[in-house]
Amino acid sequence: MSPANIHDSTKFVDVMESISDFADDSMTERMVSVYADKGYDSKPIRSYARSRNIIPCIPFRKNSRTASDDAGKDSYNRTRFAVERFFAWLKNGFHRTRIRCERNAGNYLELVNIASFLMYCRV
Repeated sequence: MSPANIHDSTKFVDVMESISDFADDSMTERMVSVYADKGYDSKPIRSYARSRNIIPCIPFRKNSRTASDDAGKDSYNRTRFAVERFFAWLKNGFHRTRIRCERNAGNYLELVNIASFLMYCRV
């Protein structure tokens, strides 16, 4: 959790490092790619992912100096749609996650976990 005025891409490395706290070693070793939107298109993020043998599936910005190729664009869009749909369900189905009513970060995280579990059971 971070303040609202900090861009998400600044916390990318922290999130990737904390995944090992929640997943076992076999899951972290099987991680082969990471999906993100154009806001995460930066050299430090791409080099961090490549240094850990993870393929960064991040589309290039229009003003990016790196040549962009459209290979794998369809699979990116399908995967990204699933992620965006999850966040839409989280915000529309559970009002307390849309407007953060909980002041304590631990309580809010548990509320998101419960909502995620309920969505998993529905699907």
